[in-house]
Amino acid sequence: MELNKINYKYSDYVLKKYFFSVGNEQGFLNNNNNSVLIGVSGGGDSVALLWMFKKFYADKKIIVAHINHNIRNNSNDDAEFVKNLCAEWNLKFILSNVDINSEKLKGESVETSARRIRQQKLINIAENNNIDSIILGHNLNDMAETVLFNILRGTGIRGAAGILPVNEIAGIKFYRPLINLTREYLREILRLRNIKWCEDYTNNDTDYTRNFIRLKLIPFIEENINPGVINHLADFGQDLRILRDHEELKGHELLKLAKLENDKKLLRLNIKFLRRLSDYERKLLIRESGRELNLITLSRNKCEKFSELIKKSGSFEFQWGGGIFVTASEGVLTYERNNRT
Repeated sequence: MELNKINYKYSDYVLKKYFFSVGNEQGFLNNNNNSVLIGVSGGGDSVALLWMFKKFYADKKIIVAHINHNIRNNSNDDAEFVKNLCAEWNLKFILSNVDINSEKLKGESVETSARRIRQQKLINIAENNNIDSIILGHNLNDMAETVLFNILRGTGIRGAAGILPVNEIAGIKFYRPLINLTREYLREILRLRNIKWCEDYTNNDTDYTRNFIRLKLIPFIEENINPGVINHLADFGQDLRILRDHEELKGHELLKLAKLENDKKLLRLNIKFLRRLSDYERKLLIRESGRELNLITLSRNKCEKFSELIKKSGSFEFQWGGGIFVTASEGVLTYERNNRT
C-alpha cells in the first residue's frame, strides 16, 4: 500500500518500527512458546491491534479470543464480526459467552464485574491452549482516562499509576502494546486500509462514569484548561509506576516475612509481625496479599479499616469481598474462601 507524505506516520514502515520497539521493550516478542492470545472486542483499538500482529507477528501462532458479555442487544453481532474477521485473516477464533447477572459478585457494578470476568475467561483460554501471553488493546486515551477516574474516586499511588503496560496474573503475562498510541491514531490506521470495526453504542452512554469522563470531562479540560491533558495524565501515570513498582517490591518482601505455614488455607500471617510494622508498611503488605491471591482490590478506606483492625483488635473477622473472609485469632491472620456472599 502506498501512502503519501502526509500519511507517512501511519505507514507500514513506521508501524513496524513501533511494533518491534514496543515488543522488545515489553517482552512479548520473546515469549516462551511463540504463541499469543489476543483479546478482540471488535472495536477500533482491538482490531488495529489484531491487524498489527497479523502483519508483523506472522511467524508466530496467534489465537483470538472474544468474550461476549451478553449485556447489549446486539452483542452477538460483535461476536459474529470478530469471528468473520478471523476467518478472513485465517486466524483461530475462540468465543466465550458470559452471563453477567449470574456471575456478578455482591456489590459489584456491571463494569467491574465484566472486567473481572473477562480477565478470568482470557486466563482460562490461555491456560487451555498452553499460552503464557495475553495481548490487550488499551491505548493512551484509556491510560489517561483511568488515571483521572481513579484520582477522582479516591486512590493511592497504585490507582493513580493507571494501566500497566505489562502485568502478570496467575502466571500469565498481560501485554498492552498500544498504550502509547491514541484512540484516533489507531482508527486512522484502519481507515487508511479500509478495515472495518464495530462501535459499541453503550460507549456513548454518559450514565457510565468512564464514558462521562471520556465524552464530557476531558473535552472540557482540553478546551478550557489544558489541550494536552491526555498526554499529561498518561505521563503522570508513567512517573508514578516507578514508585508503584518500589512499593509492590517492598510489600512482597514484607508478606514473605509475615507468612506462616499454610495449613490448607489460602494464606496465614503472623499478626505480631504485622503489628510491629508502620501503618504505611502494613497497608503495603495487605495490598500485596490481595495481589498474591488474585482478590478484588480493596478501596483506600477499606484497606485502612483492615489495617486498624490488625493494629488494635484482638479477634475479629474482616470481609474482603468476592467471597473472601479474613479472621484474626490466637495471633494468626487467616484468609479463607466461603459461600457467605
